[in-house]
Amino acid sequence: MNYAKFFELAKANGLAQSQLQVSKSKSLSIRLFHHEIDNYSVNNSQSIKAAGIYKGKFGSCSTEKLDSSAFQFLIDGIKESAANSEKEGEVELFKGSEKYHKKNVYDPSLSLMPVEDKIAFLRKVDTALFAYDKRITDGSEVEFAEREGESAFFNSFGLKLKQKSNNFYVDISVVAKQGDETKTSFDLAFGSSLKDIDINSFIKKTADEALKKFGGDSLESGKYPTVIKNEVFADLINYYLSSTSAEEVQKKSSMLIGKLHQKVASSKLTITEKPLVKNVFFTYFDDEGVACYNKDIIKKGVLTTYLYNRETAKKDGVTSTANGQWSGDKIGIGYGNIFVKGGKKSFDELIAPITKGVYITDIAGLGTGINPQSGDFSCQAQGFLVENGKLTRPLNLITIGGNLSKMLNDIGGFDANTKMTLSSISCSDVLIKKMAIGGK
Repeated sequence: MNYAKFFELAKANGLAQSQLQVSKSKSLSIRLFHHEIDNYSVNNSQSIKAAGIYKGKFGSCSTEKLDSSAFQFLIDGIKESAANSEKEGEVELFKGSEKYHKKNVYDPSLSLMPVEDKIAFLRKVDTALFAYDKRITDGSEVEFAEREGESAFFNSFGLKLKQKSNNFYVDISVVAKQGDETKTSFDLAFGSSLKDIDINSFIKKTADEALKKFGGDSLESGKYPTVIKNEVFADLINYYLSSTSAEEVQKKSSMLIGKLHQKVASSKLTITEKPLVKNVFFTYFDDEGVACYNKDIIKKGVLTTYLYNRETAKKDGVTSTANGQWSGDKIGIGYGNIFVKGGKKSFDELIAPITKGVYITDIAGLGTGINPQSGDFSCQAQGFLVENGKLTRPLNLITIGGNLSKMLNDIGGFDANTKMTLSSISCSDVLIKKMAIGGK
């Protein structure tokens, strides 16, 4: 499409400023269940999000139709949105940053790989999974998913930004049976090249997670030294980071109100957003066209910044942190490529000083079990008992509870077992000095 025509038409329709964000994606998903292809789907999608200034007010509109009528539809939608806006005051769109840090993160080998080879790879994983242990049943499944996306940003000031990326993930859902017990586990590997996956170690790790759970029991309720698995800790950090949104702070719904430049966690905790790291989560501009940059959010326990889009930054008299993200019909605040600084110890070294404690490997119900304003949480959990520095028996029918802020102030250390999750949060296993564990 000739996007220059949109800006000509927008100007003719009285829009003082305007911008377009064009997104295109295609995806492939293949799932095996009972050793046969249970699902095969190919999807292509596209959308245009447009925004503009009409009679001094901001308006926006979006469409999934990229035909000759799309431009007028978007302009009419912007005008209607602006006319119904109750926000007052001077508004303007972003002209552009002085410098952008572009990188090529698109790997053509993934898209050029024949579908037959991807199915053969999945069957190889499936065969190896069921050959690993006879207790792994036909309830298990393996899935391959691939996505390729393009994003382009244009505005009436002449700014033109484009980026393209692709990635895949392979996930294994393991169901194991022993007597009357059924145990499950799940894991996934992702990246931009299937050559990076070691099938045997991937299967061993995931299958062993299920097999080790047999014979589990609860334990006496109490407060215990608790090690939280990296993937579980990433979920908790994800909820905590929502409170760093300047929008939540300004709405008085953040647990970090008035905490800027203050100590909010253990000095062992450093959380950095690195959108410019060259991986599958790389991005060099946000949804307002602001150039992204790497930044500490929490450094040695001190909250160094809130996360801003341009609107919230203006309210606080600061500059945007390039965290503008479309959310429905407005620009909200998002984040990605989060790195929690790990430690140097091995897992065994991390748990060695624990006389009696708990290692949490799974939690359930976090979405409903946590209060985002207060940080209080209580969730069902599974894991292992730690005795005299060793993992002993599996634990189930337990709960883990506390407060996120207090928990992060009680960090005893990290190991070096760093893992990047699909939520774009990379972190290690963490030791919390004391946590409330509910059991018998």
